Amino acid sequence: MPDFKQNPNPKQRYQLILTLANAPGPFASIEGFMQFDVKTPECLPPPNENGGHLWPTPTEDIPIVWIRVNDTEYTGVVYTDGMIDEDYYGRGVCHWELIQAYASLKATGAHGETRFVPNIYPEKIKAQQAEKTYLLKQFYPQDPDIENYGAYGQTDRSKMDPALKDAELFTVTLTPKAVTP
Repeated sequence: MPDFKQNPNPKQRYQLILTLANAPGPFASIEGFMQFDVKTPECLPPPNENGGHLWPTPTEDIPIVWIRVNDTEYTGVVYTDGMIDEDYYGRGVCHWELIQAYASLKATGAHGETRFVPNIYPEKIKAQQAEKTYLLKQFYPQDPDIENYGAYGQTDRSKMDPALKDAELFTVTLTPKAVTP
């Protein structure tokens, strides 16, 4: 695999504000990543002659550093030009695109705890539109049946079970704001 290069001087920066509402408890562990994928498959090596296997789409995750503002708010910086477009395989320039930015919140960070994983897509980041994710409180701090459970929630409250009461939910809102370089 080639050594994919992060952009050392990104210019398309956004501050991402993470806001918790009605959380079931504190979150001592908050991580995050920007996921980038190659969007030009023609730059990848051809399929394997013997089995016809295609090369997997290269993907790179760049960490988001979350800074605590208070008990319910954190900020981080994301950028849409985080990877360098380059000829990595000798078949033409591979162009990267941001696929999503996401957070991963855990009660203490201990093994086995539920990971609450809200995300936001680049269209909303560029339009500076907030994305609210509804999550179930019952999985905090840990799902009793599934170790290291990943709870991704729902961004459309109307698609959730109508029997769920608002008191059984909490939200994580990711709000992007453009940053001048």
